[in-house]
Amino acid sequence: MNDGTTQTGPARARPLISTWGDGTATAARPVLIVHGSVDRSDTFRRVVDHLPGRPVLGYDRRGWGASRPLGGADVDFRVHVDDLRTALAESDVPPIVLGHSYGALVAMAAAAADPSRVAGIVAVEPPVRWLPWWPADDPWERTVREAAAEGGPEQATRAMLTELLGPASRLHLARTRPSDLAADGAALISEMTDPTVDAPAFDPLTFPLRTVVAAGSRSAAHHKEVARRLAELLPHGRFAEIPGAGHAAHVSHPQELAQLVHEIDMIEEQHR
Repeated sequence: MNDGTTQTGPARARPLISTWGDGTATAARPVLIVHGSVDRSDTFRRVVDHLPGRPVLGYDRRGWGASRPLGGADVDFRVHVDDLRTALAESDVPPIVLGHSYGALVAMAAAAADPSRVAGIVAVEPPVRWLPWWPADDPWERTVREAAAEGGPEQATRAMLTELLGPASRLHLARTRPSDLAADGAALISEMTDPTVDAPAFDPLTFPLRTVVAAGSRSAAHHKEVARRLAELLPHGRFAEIPGAGHAAHVSHPQELAQLVHEIDMIEEQHR
């Protein structure tokens, strides 16, 4: 998979894909990371440190990080899925896809559409809104909605980061420019209010790939419940709770998350 910006359609640039880890390793199966909302691919570098000898690919989704200029009103869930499908189509070897939160939902939708291009999935707390265990009024969505109504996109980002990181958010917020917080808030509001996310993007009962659905033991109750229930529905699914982790397990518990990637790889090796 080559670094660079190409076109997926008329005048639509693609997110830049970077290779971390040992990009020259040909024997090890690659890993492709899809980050969640209010995030970027760089925050997974601690996970990469625990995946030695393995090429790891990552990109900033549209509206976030280096791909912020690629966001906009026309970018919805389906566009993010198309971006991932394009990245998968360019990989010589089907990778293990590690998706976090919104990115986990993108990963599962893209894998369901092109299962032969994916070796397995590690899905960390995917917000599967169409499952019956997802609350009608999600607390984080309510927090963002109320903060945006009070202070606009910048306030929405501040409120969400406080929910995600707790007291640790203070330093991050103090270091971040208000204009960047506002830009992230615009992307956050767009993703949380996107009606296409509410439509079923895959059928859990026929999902063909080996999947570990993970959740932190300290995460929101409905995130853990949905992750557990989803794993039970998947024909080749397993639920994994990460002890002591909250929603941002890739930051706080990178080694444990990397181990789940290794688990998928070991299972695949046994079935080759």
